[in-house]
Amino acid sequence: MTTVATKPRGSLRARLGGYDQTYPVLAITVLLALAGGLTTANFLSTGNFASILNLSAAFGILAIGQAIVILGKGLDLSVAGIGLGCAQATLAFIDRGMPEWQAIALMTALALAIGLVNGILVALFEVPALFVTLATGMLAIGGIDILFLTENVYGVPPASFLAQLSGGSVFGVPRPVLIAGAVFVIAWLFVAYTSPGRLIRAMGDNFATARSTGAPVRPLQILTYVLSALLAALAGYVTVSLQGSVQTTVTSFAPILFTALTVVVIGGVSLSGGRGTILGVLAGALFVGVLNNLLVLHGLSTAVQDLIRGGVLAAAIAFDAWLHPRNDETEKSGEL
Repeated sequence: MTTVATKPRGSLRARLGGYDQTYPVLAITVLLALAGGLTTANFLSTGNFASILNLSAAFGILAIGQAIVILGKGLDLSVAGIGLGCAQATLAFIDRGMPEWQAIALMTALALAIGLVNGILVALFEVPALFVTLATGMLAIGGIDILFLTENVYGVPPASFLAQLSGGSVFGVPRPVLIAGAVFVIAWLFVAYTSPGRLIRAMGDNFATARSTGAPVRPLQILTYVLSALLAALAGYVTVSLQGSVQTTVTSFAPILFTALTVVVIGGVSLSGGRGTILGVLAGALFVGVLNNLLVLHGLSTAVQDLIRGGVLAAAIAFDAWLHPRNDETEKSGEL
């Protein structure tokens, strides 16, 4: 009697690790929204959904830049500092009479320079990204505060370009949502269909193999940090446009940073690099937007909100670590 060999199905962890988290996260978001509609007055109103989408647009753009860096097996903790600092300085310059386009161009150039510094230090000098980007983010927001800011609050001029970023809608869709949608589409096309995007993913999956095949891994690393910094500046402009002003007394960027990280990890972009999709980041942004909105509508204190958000982030990181164990990633990348 002959026996037929069957191919092992693999462990549950291996099977889950090969799945795209986009659709499960979207399903959970829908269930969360339905629960919110049953427990929270006015949650399912058109105005509330518009508010969720507007706020999700701002940190969603920030998360896209973070995701591109993480796909290449990096980490960028400077994004929120760049976004907040560039927005503060831009409004300060406009308040002093500088033409708006010039102020935006100047701060965009600063963001690009910070991205270059991050990329060069990480790629060429092999300084750990955690320390490099934490330092540059703090230097950006602290230096801008000392050098350029003289008022406690700067408002967005009503007739300015920045005001128009959040003013009005196109076919009923708020402008911040359209801007974020355009960024998501461009980022998706870049990662999925361009040679640099595919090489960034390959680099994050196995750095040594990508380098041995001739991929320009060092320039690609620098590119990821530049893109992240530029998207951070854009996210900062969208944020101040929605708020109508910016407080210069706010120098802590931890809440914005951890919101972006939560979006990325929940969206299925693995911190081990090389895994995840831009569509997953979109799903993560919608989930976090709905969650944040429910926390606010239920009137929970800031401490309780931070506790819940921190728990969600910790759970997402733990799940990612379980799916992609460090020993497997180390063996794959050739690290000691």
